[in-house]
Amino acid sequence: MPQHYAIALVLLSALGFGSMAIFAKIAYAAGITPTMLLALRFALAVAILAPVVWLRRLPLPRGRALAGFVLMGALYTAQSQCYFTALMHASSGLVGLLLYVYPILVTLMAVAFGWEKLDRRTLQLLALAVVGMAITLGDNLQGQPLGIVLGLLAAAVYAVYIVVGGRLTQNTDPLAATLVVMAAAAVGNGALALAGGSSLPSGVTAWLAIGAIALFSTVLAIASFLIGIKYIGPARASIISTLEPVITLCLGVALLGESVSGGQLVGGTMVLAAVVMLSLRPRAPLPVDGTRDGARA
Repeated sequence: MPQHYAIALVLLSALGFGSMAIFAKIAYAAGITPTMLLALRFALAVAILAPVVWLRRLPLPRGRALAGFVLMGALYTAQSQCYFTALMHASSGLVGLLLYVYPILVTLMAVAFGWEKLDRRTLQLLALAVVGMAITLGDNLQGQPLGIVLGLLAAAVYAVYIVVGGRLTQNTDPLAATLVVMAAAAVGNGALALAGGSSLPSGVTAWLAIGAIALFSTVLAIASFLIGIKYIGPARASIISTLEPVITLCLGVALLGESVSGGQLVGGTMVLAAVVMLSLRPRAPLPVDGTRDGARA
């Protein structure tokens, strides 16, 4: 496959992931709860992905590997709950930028566990990210505190998810691993929806938004990323993926009438610049199981 096609696929993936928050806001306006939205999202995604795995006769993980991917599904449930609930309390652009703190947290965890060295350049980039996040949050702490806390918590859980996934996906087909993780997330979110007494959506708008999240922002986004990363590598794909929060922010302004402060733009640019620079250096391989959400959510 020509590289420009692969790059286009990764861009399509970024558009899918970046637009997920917008579809969620539309679904909320139609009366659906975050828990029910997530339960239906993962159930539909499993229904679409399972036949693909079956037709390709991909072996599912077993034993300890299966248990590990179920654990990842539990982490994915927690992360997605934090992210989608944060969208009810803060703008989609701000939540998207907060989630993108996760590469910084992954780097800090890698340094803490001794997998990477904290050299001068890494320390400078981490400092840039911290300052950028402080500027981003400066104008929003009073008006959107719960959304900010949940957005940062989503980033923290996703960082743990990435580290766990990096140790599990080495010998497992990425689509098979993705299916197990999504199935576990469907069960987890479904249980939470039942426990919370959430009801199925009744309007067409809500179902269209959920369908868009499941098909375009989950299955198609994952498939596009997996194909693209195969031809251009994880480093370049990760750099292109930094467009995701930018897409979320722009769509929030254009379609939802959300406002963006100057501090949010400056701070967000600093954080994304730090993420890009960190992606350019050699590092331990991250998982390519496709279950990146949110924002990867």
